[in-house]
Amino acid sequence: EGEVAWYCVNAACPAQLVRNVEHFVSKGAMDISGLGIKIVEQLIAAGLVHDVADLYALKKEQLLELEGFAEKKADNLIRAISESANQPIQRLLTALGIHGVGEVSAGDLARAFGSLDALATANAEQLQMVEGVGPNIAAGIVDWFGKSANQQVLAKLKAAGVWPTSSSVVGRPSSGPLTGLTFVVTGTLPTLSRDEVKEFIEAHGGKVTDSVSKKTSYLVLGEAPGSKLQKAQEGGVKVIGEEELRRLAGA
Repeated sequence: EGEVAWYCVNAACPAQLVRNVEHFVSKGAMDISGLGIKIVEQLIAAGLVHDVADLYALKKEQLLELEGFAEKKADNLIRAISESANQPIQRLLTALGIHGVGEVSAGDLARAFGSLDALATANAEQLQMVEGVGPNIAAGIVDWFGKSANQQVLAKLKAAGVWPTSSSVVGRPSSGPLTGLTFVVTGTLPTLSRDEVKEFIEAHGGKVTDSVSKKTSYLVLGEAPGSKLQKAQEGGVKVIGEEELRRLAGA
């Protein structure tokens, strides 16, 4: 209700497979270097990948049969895919492409449930106990895990050893100079990338969210900001730069 878009929630949907895999391997998700969209398209066209879990079944010999692949390129890609299996649970959650679950909420869900097994059996009420998860997102998560096609993908990932648990959850420190503060970042900062500023804030006890709300303490502003700046100004959210952020953190 209130939206005009329709979303496909099938992780193995043939019509959007290229984009699903592209998102799965992206830097903010499983971060598989060397696996750009052209190679993704090549793997799918060759019938080697039918869902994201098939990436972990790829063999060097199969890659060598594809145009543009030599020994070193094939070795590097197989290695990158294998190493990605050790990514923490919040990255896998982000990679699955569950509607409404971005990097921030994936981290919160990972810390709350500790494993995909626990998350998959959670009901809407339990999910809404997690900060930032409202009724719509909770319903979307329950629906996603309830789809048989998605369950098959998860079973294949688990069989391939891509099943991080609570031991790999990256958590925020319980206290620090930024404890209790919520930040939103927009634009390009002078010295920190988007991932680096997120890590910096969380390392000092703060929290980073994707959108400006009443709970936002500060908007961290860089060059070429987006619409978040206007929303922050309209909502009376204090706007700071990278230097002031460092002062707040005592760095």
